[in-house]
Amino acid sequence: MQRKAADGDAAAGGSEADTRFPRVAAIANRGLDAAALRQALTADPSLAREIPMYLAAGGAPQLNDLMAAAYPAVPVAKPEQPPAVDGPVGSSAIVKGEGTKSEKQPTDPTQPLPAARPGNKPLDKGVLKWTLKAVDHETADIDIDFKPDPAKVEAKNVSFVQTVISKVGTGFAYGGGTATNPAKKQAVYQPFEEPGSKKRVDHFPDGENDPFYGAEWNQSSKKWQREGASSQVGKSPKGGTSTSAKMHDGPDAPESRMGLGDTSSEFETVPVVLETRQPLGSLTWGFKIKDQANSRIELTGGTDADCKDAPSADWGKTLDQFYVGKFETILDEFDIAKADLKPDHKTKLDAVVTKMKADTSLKAQLGGACDLTGDEQFNKALSLKRAENARDYLVANGIAAGRLEVQSYSFDWARVEAEPGKSEGKNRRVQVWLHK
Repeated sequence: MQRKAADGDAAAGGSEADTRFPRVAAIANRGLDAAALRQALTADPSLAREIPMYLAAGGAPQLNDLMAAAYPAVPVAKPEQPPAVDGPVGSSAIVKGEGTKSEKQPTDPTQPLPAARPGNKPLDKGVLKWTLKAVDHETADIDIDFKPDPAKVEAKNVSFVQTVISKVGTGFAYGGGTATNPAKKQAVYQPFEEPGSKKRVDHFPDGENDPFYGAEWNQSSKKWQREGASSQVGKSPKGGTSTSAKMHDGPDAPESRMGLGDTSSEFETVPVVLETRQPLGSLTWGFKIKDQANSRIELTGGTDADCKDAPSADWGKTLDQFYVGKFETILDEFDIAKADLKPDHKTKLDAVVTKMKADTSLKAQLGGACDLTGDEQFNKALSLKRAENARDYLVANGIAAGRLEVQSYSFDWARVEAEPGKSEGKNRRVQVWLHK
């Protein structure tokens, strides 16, 4: 449930609203349309809480009209009832408004927030630092920093894979749910739920092709880059300096104190080497709110005892399920150093052709990858050629090239855990993501 900092500076002008809420002012004065506003709020859901206060302070009134156009199902925001939006990383933040009560927050001013939970724990593969704190009685923030031990970890890229499960009473809650139906968007997220635990990788299903919380692929540079201003991709070459991987998460609670039962959100955040899928540690944390008037937010986890050298078995199973849920198909077991499509690859692509012809709004992203053997420059070209061969097969079978995007990851993205210098057939792949 990622909350990323907004880009841009406050617009010049000097009104009280612009001065007090410069981030919202930057949005209001940027001339966005409804779709762009939704994108901006998806990138940083924390802005949604400031918008009603900005408007109440005399901010640009056109923002109110734009909000109504962007979220037609959400009532006009009031200062005591700000709308929230889905977070970009599988957020269980729920669109506020439908059935929302103004007394959701405790009205007793003597109700204090729980004490923050900072941590700084040496682990086998590095040092994990964090601060978990309640922002108010609906939200909690966490900042996490993992510094790999360069003597034990050799990595081009280190980021995080975070799992989440959110509940209201005995049911589940999902991003885009409402007060009366927290599971409204279940169909969007259910493909990513691990069947046993019901946990899922915390990501934005409609806009992300990877499971990494804090890193995103740049196809132009063919490198991983940080995802948003509040994250950092780490690295740890042996014998060199170690650079931290960092992330910030600001999840909102599911609709709480609504007579539907206690609410809870639980996370497991795991620093991981992107090119080997090696987990480097684990921190479990979360929060809950009792379904009672004036109930306080309660922090869960985030103590030294919740920080461990290895993740839970659920984490690995949930990451496996991400690949099942995200990609229409994965063409794997390419021959070493070759990009030729095998008969079973073509059979799988035939099914993609059928689906794309049946729904002409679908687009396909084809991502090629290699294992950890061979020369890096050769593998960059090879992974691209694998993806291009899959694209060419789809084009030859009637799919317009304009509906197809090619990405190439070389050996910088491991689907399954691997060791440097060893061959792994499931990482020699092309993964096909169908989206609109």
